[in-house]
Amino acid sequence: MTLAQRRARLGVRHHLAARATTVEEAVDGVVALHATDPASVYLSAWSRVRDVSVADVEDALYSRRTLLRVLGMRRTVFVTDIATAGSVQAACSYDVAARQRRLLEKQLATLGHPENVPRPGAWLDEVMASVEKALRARGSATAQQLADDEPRLRQQLLMAKGKPYESIGNVTSRVLFQLAAEGHIVRGRPRGSWQSTQYHWSPLTDWLAGAVVPGSGSGRGAEAGAGSGCGAEAGPGAGSGVEAGGSGSGSGSGSGAEAGAGPGSGCGAEAGAGPGSGVETGAGPGAGRGSGTSAGSGLSDPVPADWPGLSEAEARAALARRWLHAFGPAPVADLRWWTGWTAGQTKKALAAVAPAEVDLDGEPAIVLPGDLAPVAAPGPWIALLPALDPTAMGWQSRDWYVGPHRPALFDRSGNIGPTVWSDGRIVGAWCHRPSGEVAVRLLEDIGADKTAAVDAEAARLGEWLGEARVVPKFRTPAEKELAG
Repeated sequence: MTLAQRRARLGVRHHLAARATTVEEAVDGVVALHATDPASVYLSAWSRVRDVSVADVEDALYSRRTLLRVLGMRRTVFVTDIATAGSVQAACSYDVAARQRRLLEKQLATLGHPENVPRPGAWLDEVMASVEKALRARGSATAQQLADDEPRLRQQLLMAKGKPYESIGNVTSRVLFQLAAEGHIVRGRPRGSWQSTQYHWSPLTDWLAGAVVPGSGSGRGAEAGAGSGCGAEAGPGAGSGVEAGGSGSGSGSGSGAEAGAGPGSGCGAEAGAGPGSGVETGAGPGAGRGSGTSAGSGLSDPVPADWPGLSEAEARAALARRWLHAFGPAPVADLRWWTGWTAGQTKKALAAVAPAEVDLDGEPAIVLPGDLAPVAAPGPWIALLPALDPTAMGWQSRDWYVGPHRPALFDRSGNIGPTVWSDGRIVGAWCHRPSGEVAVRLLEDIGADKTAAVDAEAARLGEWLGEARVVPKFRTPAEKELAG
């Protein structure tokens, strides 16, 4: 396949060349929206949906609950539909939960302040069960309220002792992270504005009881792999889930390299593989769970009995199909990076998918079987995408759309900032200044007509943002320089 065909698919399938009509349709086109930075969800939707408002996104997330936040690939927070969330949970989140539990138990045993926690596994089971009980009694609660109910959430850890970034912090967000990653609790509405990182928590089953369940999936069928079912929400704490350029493993705020994982940037679980998911659902409710919770801990069943309704192997195959439809053709290494899977997990998933092999300018790549027909090239298009947009972060090999602009656009951890796109490649950067102006800097000459289109799109975004001000959580050289 040619480079022109890759760019055509990007523009059409990611709803950048022709906008979607709903938030759910836009999310479906890219599998999931990055949600480590709350603002990116809204800006990614604005870039793809005609006449979308902040209220439209909030309605999908918190009223109809057709979308949810889930901690998944590369321990990063995403917003996706419920069917895809089932695949993410079984294919990625349970593995993340198991790794994070081992890490937290180790930290409790060795980094406790003022003293270490004896028998950290049993301690963690008791605290998690107590927190969930308190949450069920309240119905919903903030982290502060839960810490009032269960004082052991204020157990402290001393991170990076003796280093310049040494810090002492409570385990509150880490425990909530674990509960959510294992599928017990979810994050509901934020306490403040749409950019807030403080949320009210709810038991997963209670939150899902209010979800609107559509009658069918997105209609792409089994080959694409997932429908756009209903949703709920998930994910704790502020700060971690940094997108590393290779592994994507992040550290929490102030934890330093020694900590390995911080308070957690949000995690999730969800409900209902639902119709149109394109995967078999014969596996029992416990299939592929493996979250590391000790038997007899007193925790509730992690999720409704039929969720996610597929085994780890089925989930990985379904997620691979979704990614290939949205981001293929691409090298196998890109799929492995995006999912955070091991080489063995990637190989088994692809064996189930049986992708077609294609040549990308001399490089071997894969594409969904039956997806070899060319996508018609769209007309010229311009897009302003936010930091950590799923299009910009969809591949590990990015030269074909980033070109020579990488140093200006990424921070040192591999997080991309706000970008200007033209016909399937990045041509500039933008920022939102304190004055409210959306300032743009083109990194190459794209001609007078396209430059005018970029300026018009920047003005449209500035008007849409109104009194809100957006500063990316992870700042890049170009964005910082533009912001002044």
